[in-house]
Amino acid sequence: MKLIYFQKAPNFGDALNPFIFSKYFSGFFDEDETEILLGIGSILHLEFPEETKKTVFSTGYAFYGNLPVIDKNYHFSCVRGPLTAQALKINPKLAITDGAALLRDFNFPEVEKKFEYSFIPHHASLFFNDWERICMEAGYHYIDPLSNYEEILSQILASKTVIAEAMHGAIVADTLRVPWIPVKLYPTINEFKWRDWTASMSIKYEPHILPSIYSSKMIDQKVAAKFRMSEDVFYVKSISNIYKSYQNYFLNKDVLRRFSDLKNKKTFLSKEQLLDSKVEQLLEKIEGIKKTHQTLYKY
Repeated sequence: MKLIYFQKAPNFGDALNPFIFSKYFSGFFDEDETEILLGIGSILHLEFPEETKKTVFSTGYAFYGNLPVIDKNYHFSCVRGPLTAQALKINPKLAITDGAALLRDFNFPEVEKKFEYSFIPHHASLFFNDWERICMEAGYHYIDPLSNYEEILSQILASKTVIAEAMHGAIVADTLRVPWIPVKLYPTINEFKWRDWTASMSIKYEPHILPSIYSSKMIDQKVAAKFRMSEDVFYVKSISNIYKSYQNYFLNKDVLRRFSDLKNKKTFLSKEQLLDSKVEQLLEKIEGIKKTHQTLYKY
C-alpha cells in the first residue's frame, strides 16, 4: 500500500504525513500503487485508476477539482470534517477530524515558552509580501511554513499563542494545546476546509480579515497580468505606481496596526475532552485499517 499526500509544493500540513503515519504504520507502506491510503490534506480530487483500492483516512475535500466517483474500490475510514462528509454524501459519523490531531499521541519534550505571539502564514502568502519583516515590526515571532516540519513543531510548542493564516498552523497549535487566533490576509485562503475542520472540533471559524497588501514586485506582476493585452508600457507602469502610492500612504499603516492588534483578540482552543475523544477514534480507525486492508475490497 502506498501513502498518498500532496508533494508537488512544500507545505507544513502535507509534510506531516510521513512523520505521523510512520509511527502508526511502521513497515506498512511501499510503492505499490494498486492499494493506496489517502492521508492528511485536501486531496480527494486527485484521480487514480478505477481499479486502485483506495482507503481514505482523515482526508478532506475543498473544491479543488471534482468530487471522486465513489465505487466499490473506495473505503472511507474517516474524513476531516462534516462538510467533507456532506459533500461526499457519506455517513456523517465518518467525519472525525484532521489526522494531524494524532500529534496529541506523541510524547514531545517540554519546551520553554520563548515567544508570546507567533505568526504562521499560508504558504501562498509568502510570495505576496515580506511577512517576516512585518512580523518584526509587529513584535511577533515569524514561523516560516516552508521550514522543516520539526522546526515548525518546536516553534509552535515554544509559543504562548499562535496567530494562524495556515490552517495546519491552527490545527497543530490546537492539538499541542497552544491557543490560536485565525486570520485571513488574502483571498487564496480556502474557508471551506477551515470550516470543515473547525466544525469537527465544535469551534466556529471566525477569522480576522485584513486588507491584502503586496510587495512592489508583486504589484507590478499583478498589474501587468491584468493589463497584459495593453501595449502601452507607460500606462501599465503608471497604474502600478498609483497603486503602490495608495498602499504606501493608506493600506500599509492600517494593516500593520490591525495586524499588531491581533494579540488583543479572542483566542481559540478546542475542549480537551473532545480532542482526546477524536484522537481515540482516529487510533481505532488506524487499527481497523491495519487489520482489514488485505480483505477490505473483497465483496
